Amino acid sequence: MKSVWMAFFTSLVLAMPSWVTAGHHEAVNVHLPVGHMWKHGALDEQKWMEMVQTYTPEQAGEWKKVLDERKALRQQFEDEKVKKAMKEKYKQMKKEREAALDRLIDQLANKKITKEQFKQELKQLHKKKHWMTKEEKQRLHMLHEQTRQAMENNDQEAMKKLLPQWLEHMKKENERLAKCLQEVKEG
Repeated sequence: MKSVWMAFFTSLVLAMPSWVTAGHHEAVNVHLPVGHMWKHGALDEQKWMEMVQTYTPEQAGEWKKVLDERKALRQQFEDEKVKKAMKEKYKQMKKEREAALDRLIDQLANKKITKEQFKQELKQLHKKKHWMTKEEKQRLHMLHEQTRQAMENNDQEAMKKLLPQWLEHMKKENERLAKCLQEVKEG
C-alpha cells in the first residue's frame, strides 16, 4: 500500500513545481509560489489559473477542465472503499512481485538462466514498480527548472511556451490517475 500511495502522491507532487515565483508584471502584480495540488487543492488551482490568465488566457477553459478533473479524481481517491481497494491491490502486487522474484532466484539457482539474464529480468521486475521512467522524470525536472527560471526572470515568452507543456503533462497525469482508479475499482 505504501508504494502505491507513494507513487500516487509523488505523481501529484511532480505535477506541480515545488516553488515558482513571478516578479512584477505590467498590468498584474503576480507573486505565485506554486506548490503541489495534493496538499493545497483549490488554492493551487487558483494560482495555476492566475498564471494561465496572465500568460495564456486563451487556454483558460481547457485548464479549468483539467483542474476540475484532477479535483474530482483526488476526491475519489479519498473514498474509504477506494482506499481499502488500493490497500488490497498493493498487497496483491507485492505478492506477485515476491513470487516473480522467487521464481527468478530459483531459475538462477537451478542454472536455467545466466547471471546476466537474472540481472535483466530483475531490472524489468523493478521497472514494473515505477509509474514514471527515468527519462520522464528528467523531462519533468527540466520543465520544473525552466518554469522556475522563467518566473524568476519574468520571461513572458518562456511562460507562454511552458504553460501548454504543463497542461499536457496534467492531462496525461489525469489519464494515469483515472486508469489507476479504474483498476482499483475493478479489483
